[in-house]
Amino acid sequence: MNIEKLRKFWQEDNYFDIAIDEYKKFKNTNIYNEQYKKEILSELNSFFKKIEINSDNVNEVIERLKNSNPSKGSFVHWIEIDNLLKITRSFPETMANALNVLYDGSFVLIEKLKEFEQIIKEVKPNFRLGTPLIGYLLASFDYEKYPLYKDEIFKNLLNFFNIEWNFENTIEKYFSYFQTCNLLKDYFVEKGYLKNPNILDIQDFIYCVFSSDYQELLFKLNLKYLHEKSKLLYKFENDIDLFMNYLNNLDKGYLEYLYEKYTDSEKVNLIRAKIIELLINNKKLTVEKLEEIKEAISNLYDKDILVVWNNFRILFPLYYEKYKKRIKIILKNIAGILKSLVAENIDRNLKLKTHIVDFYGAQNFGKDECWVALFPEEKASHKKSAQLFLIVFPEKIEYGLILGWDVRKGKKSQGYFDDVEHKTSADELSLNVLLNKYKEIFPKFLEINGLDSSKVINSSSYKGLETKDKIVSTSGIISQIDWNKFSIKNLYFENSELLVSQILISLKSGKHIILVGPPGTGKSKLAKEICESLGISYEFTTALSDWSTFDTIGGYKPNPDGTLYFEEGIFLKTLMNKNHKELKWLIIDEINRADIDKAFGPLLSVLTGDQVVLSFKSRSGDNIKIVPETDGNIIIENDNIYVLPKDFRIIGTMNTYDKTSLYELSYAFMRRFAFVYIGVPKNINSDVLENYLEKWDIKKSVGLRDSLAEIWNIVNKYRLIGPAVIRDIAEYVENGGDYTSALVLYVLPQFEGLSETKIKNFVSELVKSSIGEFSNQKDVLTEFIKDFFGISME
Repeated sequence: MNIEKLRKFWQEDNYFDIAIDEYKKFKNTNIYNEQYKKEILSELNSFFKKIEINSDNVNEVIERLKNSNPSKGSFVHWIEIDNLLKITRSFPETMANALNVLYDGSFVLIEKLKEFEQIIKEVKPNFRLGTPLIGYLLASFDYEKYPLYKDEIFKNLLNFFNIEWNFENTIEKYFSYFQTCNLLKDYFVEKGYLKNPNILDIQDFIYCVFSSDYQELLFKLNLKYLHEKSKLLYKFENDIDLFMNYLNNLDKGYLEYLYEKYTDSEKVNLIRAKIIELLINNKKLTVEKLEEIKEAISNLYDKDILVVWNNFRILFPLYYEKYKKRIKIILKNIAGILKSLVAENIDRNLKLKTHIVDFYGAQNFGKDECWVALFPEEKASHKKSAQLFLIVFPEKIEYGLILGWDVRKGKKSQGYFDDVEHKTSADELSLNVLLNKYKEIFPKFLEINGLDSSKVINSSSYKGLETKDKIVSTSGIISQIDWNKFSIKNLYFENSELLVSQILISLKSGKHIILVGPPGTGKSKLAKEICESLGISYEFTTALSDWSTFDTIGGYKPNPDGTLYFEEGIFLKTLMNKNHKELKWLIIDEINRADIDKAFGPLLSVLTGDQVVLSFKSRSGDNIKIVPETDGNIIIENDNIYVLPKDFRIIGTMNTYDKTSLYELSYAFMRRFAFVYIGVPKNINSDVLENYLEKWDIKKSVGLRDSLAEIWNIVNKYRLIGPAVIRDIAEYVENGGDYTSALVLYVLPQFEGLSETKIKNFVSELVKSSIGEFSNQKDVLTEFIKDFFGISME
């Protein structure tokens, strides 16, 4: 990748200057949601400063990385860390060696990345070092020096500046990104944009500007950039000397690119080729010289070739070709944002097409204006439609409703006219202002385009559904959730602050969550506690392997008279309808036991906010409909309407040992969820047990506390178990039972699938422990293992 080419792009254009200015303002708004990165990485940086990695503690190191990795955002997919942990458990010495190489400051970055990968490949030949994993491992060690990485973001950045995406491997890709971040850091320092910026500041800027997460920021900075370009083109159009002065300072590389494009051309393009040739030869372009070239080329043709070509139009491509691709990307981004704005806030079901016109204009002459239009999919073109419109002029930005050329004359005679407003500055036009205008003109937009307004599903202007359904919009059903109430009071977790932060950020950002971890870590209890602390009712159910849509959505059952009626499934029971207007969440324990596609198929569309019409009929005879909540007050009079509230969430739980089921969760399902890891405590000692016993309201004694800590540490060497299993042992012993029987009842069945060697080693460790009864009752353990696993201990 040509780093110098990238430096040149942002030094000769003001896009980054505008972006940085808007980003700094954006960081002070409540929409900005990236603070978690510094909080997590600061803790990890402190952790690595205090630890010397070796084979004894490397499992703890990778566990720490796994537990700290947020379920959503710009870190790394949890499966990559999970795979790294598996390798670590099998080859701790190898992983310790690899990490020490990775974190050795004396190595050049690209060399130590290659060495790190090669060390692991010696024991795991198919190991592939993913680029996001590289970023997370390095940023965890020093976030001021190494950036977090996300493919989509780097691709968007390079594509925007017309730089080819061509890397031999993930190591080369990360190194190029590392160089890019450092180059941009130098630019920040040179311009004084941030005081003492570090690489995390630069990564955060790149992420916010080149991801799709923050549409208000993207809209604002892209609109401002277009407006600046429009004003500059206006100056060029009205001051040809100013334009020529700009062209006289073009660099040779760009001129050679233009010459190759226009050489061997005719007419106007031949004039352009001669101008470029003049500039390449270090001669100045003047009005007089331009007129000479025009006259010389015009004399080659019988007809007047310059009828529609003034000087601005002739010269326009020599300026604009450099920015053409970039501006088309920006216009496409704005068109996408406007489509999302309409879909999410006005009408989710109306299919819209987009039409963009850049500064070349519709006839490729070159202009100082550009625009975006949205129009119905069923229309042949924007010319035959009323359009939702946004146009950038030098002196203003207009937005609203405009009639297409082919409908303009007829509709005006019927009393229809354009309905537009304008702002003189991009700073004055927010997405909210634009949305309010689009909502205002939407009835007219539908009417002119001949669309049936009664079928608008998600509009605050149109009332939700077909009129016979008697539903007036779909909001005001519940009060807003007070997220500040969320806390974990009745359960103990070693990293409770981080856990609360991960869960809260995921839920607030609209994600459903799945709590993942070893058996007994308190996932089910935590799911209930989340709902209870927020004051939200919930439906709790355990997934089964034979689940179908009958269980989740519902199906027909017979009445005593032989007729059929529709009975709701667990999902519909949580939604709002004619008789139930309380927000209720759904908790699904062991969610990966179910065949997701079979049980949840139609619900995937519902979870993204689409309206779904089911084949089942309610008692009134109408098809069941699931409708997303929008703005307004709710009145549901029919029994066939179910409303999915904006604040509805599903909380699932999943055991990490259910590996065969883990990958049955389809990507379509997984991307709607944030995965929050619930692990076992990293340091199990007497103090930790003291906290648990207090939470469990079990009478504390030094003997019980220390014995439980020792047992838990031994068990976890062979199979991780959560505190719930230890609680079972504690309660059993507290009620007069013995430790050996408790392990037979609650622990050994969890060892299904372990090798014979590991089970034998486990028993050997128990017998050698400080808990004397294990050696006294060794026969009980060996008899159970022989009967349950078919393993002889002799």
